[in-house]
Amino acid sequence: MFESIQRWLGFEKNGAAMPQHPISTTDSAEPLGESPLAKSKTESGVTHSFICRDVVLSRVEHIEGHVFSLDQKLQTRMQSKSESIQQAYEHGLLINLKPIFTSTNAGQSLAFIHLHPATLKAPLPYTFLNKNVVVMVTPCTLEFAERAELKSALGQLKEIGIKYGVTLDKQHPEQGEIQADADFIEIESHHFDGVQLKALSRKVGLTRGNSKLIASGVENSDDFNLCFQCGFDYFTGPFASNRKNWQPEKSDINRLRVFEILNMIRAGEEFDAIAGTLRTEPVLTFKLLRYINSPSVGLQQKIIDIGQALVVLGRENFHRWLSLMLFDFKKLGYHERVLSEQVLVRARFMEMLAGRGNVPAEPDQLFMTGLFSMLDLIMNQPLDEVLEQVSLPEPVSEALQGKQGYLRNTLKMAIALESGNTEEMVATATECGLNAQEVSGTMVEALSWAELIMREIS
Repeated sequence: MFESIQRWLGFEKNGAAMPQHPISTTDSAEPLGESPLAKSKTESGVTHSFICRDVVLSRVEHIEGHVFSLDQKLQTRMQSKSESIQQAYEHGLLINLKPIFTSTNAGQSLAFIHLHPATLKAPLPYTFLNKNVVVMVTPCTLEFAERAELKSALGQLKEIGIKYGVTLDKQHPEQGEIQADADFIEIESHHFDGVQLKALSRKVGLTRGNSKLIASGVENSDDFNLCFQCGFDYFTGPFASNRKNWQPEKSDINRLRVFEILNMIRAGEEFDAIAGTLRTEPVLTFKLLRYINSPSVGLQQKIIDIGQALVVLGRENFHRWLSLMLFDFKKLGYHERVLSEQVLVRARFMEMLAGRGNVPAEPDQLFMTGLFSMLDLIMNQPLDEVLEQVSLPEPVSEALQGKQGYLRNTLKMAIALESGNTEEMVATATECGLNAQEVSGTMVEALSWAELIMREIS
């Protein structure tokens, strides 16, 4: 996992500590308080809106990006609101996504965000540095003059290198010039039956040029297969996190042996004893030595001895590295990729909240709670049985089994964010003493970190 993991563990080439958060931002982004829309946050409820995310998968089942949006209930309510209120809500969404918009990380995956055409009329509350942002619009209800104005605004985005896409619906399957210049064309697949979807995708495909086709609202694996056969390039919707009848892929790594070594670390066993156990696992040993000798670690001499590698890493960092090996899969399909990213975001999100609001400054326990919270899915065993095999700090084990406390509360908040349930997000954030902007901003940064890790293990 090399540089991304090694940064997180706190090393750089000269051995000095690295900052905890590798998100690059710019001081040129306009602060929240300077925007007229921000001043209306009490009236519009901006501070009470949370960000939801859905993965975007490619045809080879890689995570190519995410769709970021306000929660569904809020989106529905906004449809009956004035343009100024919709702008204010979307302004809050954009502010919370600032770490993505201002990231200079060239490897960042695509970030899709749907904006009301009216939002593009006002000055945007940030400076675009990340050219993998995709602004999605639905121009179907606009009059001719408004469509011309929208096309001009989208053209200005393209001039600075920002991509845009057009969403088609059942009533308006074509969008003329705006569609012709789009980088992406989105078809809401759940609005069409199989015959209609095939016909529309074929028709759009004949005139799309270099535009990529996105199937959104994909409900299940059967719908995914249909959209795949229709020739779509990207897929997003509830199907990606639906694990009904899913059986986890096996790993080249013996996870039971990983548990055994984790238990040895927790018990304070000497490095010689741990190294002896590692030597019986050639794949794990190979991955450890490959990591410790990678250019990102920057050691002057190559290490070929397991015991020496453990000394260089240190007990805590080795424990964290080894924990991530639980998410090594022999074959990576979209189920495995989405699950791995989800648990990594969950763990990092919880860790980053340490010391904020009502969350105590216990980053390691918070991280471990998030990381181990989905082991029952990975191991295909009841959680109680899994916990019997690995020695975890008592507060972590109790939180995973449902005992109330700050660990459980923070985990519930992370799960609520994944579900998109408005009431649960508000309730759990309140329990943790955090507001929507803190929660959403932290989630976005945690996701950026998880993407770095995922690029190494996918």
